[in-house]
Amino acid sequence: MRTGKPAFIRVREAAMILGISASAAYELANAWLATDGQAGLPAVRLGRSILVPRAAIDRLAAVGREDRAEPGLAG
Repeated sequence: MRTGKPAFIRVREAAMILGISASAAYELANAWLATDGQAGLPAVRLGRSILVPRAAIDRLAAVGREDRAEPGLAG
């Protein structure tokens, strides 16, 4: 099922979405690749390109947004 968004995005695009520098995003993506997914920004290498799964970016961008109630407003 296609949503119109690509399944993978370039590291620079991921950096912009996350609000970090491109060099920091590349460092994190390379850490992910070097540690077999134990640390860093989820990424895959396709040829010479490093791509980041959009689903991982969506999850990271959503951290702290879900179930965020204002103090004193919870029932």
